[in-house]
Amino acid sequence: MKLKSSLLFICLALLLSCCTPKNNNSNNMKYSSAITFLYYEDFSYGVSFYEDVLQLELVMDQGFARVYAVNEKAYLGIVQKRDTTELSGNTLFSLTTKDVNSERERVKQLEVENLTEMKHFESIPLKSFFHDKEGHKFEIQQFLKQEDVERF
Repeated sequence: MKLKSSLLFICLALLLSCCTPKNNNSNNMKYSSAITFLYYEDFSYGVSFYEDVLQLELVMDQGFARVYAVNEKAYLGIVQKRDTTELSGNTLFSLTTKDVNSERERVKQLEVENLTEMKHFESIPLKSFFHDKEGHKFEIQQFLKQEDVERF
């Protein structure tokens, strides 16, 4: 029950954030989309919940991870949790940008704690880096496949 309440809260927060008027500030436009990933030990339960209960459209299936559209530019994803050392928590928030190298350099200049090196995930394919001194999983990413760039 706690998991369902948490999922519904996250869905509501995403829907509300996507439906508010857009700010014309160009700094807010450096990110083209956002994906909130939730990690599941029971991956088949997650798939069933997103597809049958929430009735979200599947837009990307990587086998170990699936991404569902909430609306045009907001997404919820599920990831198969492989072991308890994989992450510090059950959530990963990803912001998509068209130039992840420049964005990493900008963040690096701010001397952000726990900034990782750029990682390249060939299986997806995308490049990303992570940061957050409190242990939250926060990622800035760039998709490399044209079809994914157009979607996200």
